[in-house]
Amino acid sequence: MGSSLDNPYGLTPESILAIADMDCGENHVIEEKLRKPAGLSNAKVRSIIDLSRHYKCGNLSDSFLFDNQITIDVLRDKLCQVKGLGPWSCDMFLIFHAHKPDILPLGDLAVRKGTAKLFGVKGSGKNGALCEKKDLAMLTRLHEPFAPYMSLSTYMFILIAFDVYLII
Repeated sequence: MGSSLDNPYGLTPESILAIADMDCGENHVIEEKLRKPAGLSNAKVRSIIDLSRHYKCGNLSDSFLFDNQITIDVLRDKLCQVKGLGPWSCDMFLIFHAHKPDILPLGDLAVRKGTAKLFGVKGSGKNGALCEKKDLAMLTRLHEPFAPYMSLSTYMFILIAFDVYLII
């Protein structure tokens, strides 16, 4: 496993799959070479291995994930095919790693809490919490003015949820 400035630990889909293949289903090699050193849960390790398989067979690649011609819906669909990756994980990847400017992760509790706090609205959830599904129309309407920069507003709504205010 070689390393580079972009990948100082030398972990690649190929090296991760080699570790998984060495394991023969006993989990000793995965435990010692991947899970323990990285401090990962077993579920995260399984996700990383499945993600590596998607890379190896060509379902995913860096060029695909960072291609600005690919629509957000197509990216989400492809990423959600990886075991352990759901809509929230996809949205976080698209915002913080792919730097997509117009992502609104309504599955994020902090975004919904910040929205409720800023706009003073109650939702259909327990104790008036905003619900991702039941309050979708209201949430979408409240966030429409922030398009095409919803990724930035997402960050601001998370700060509001935690009472963190920036003085600029």
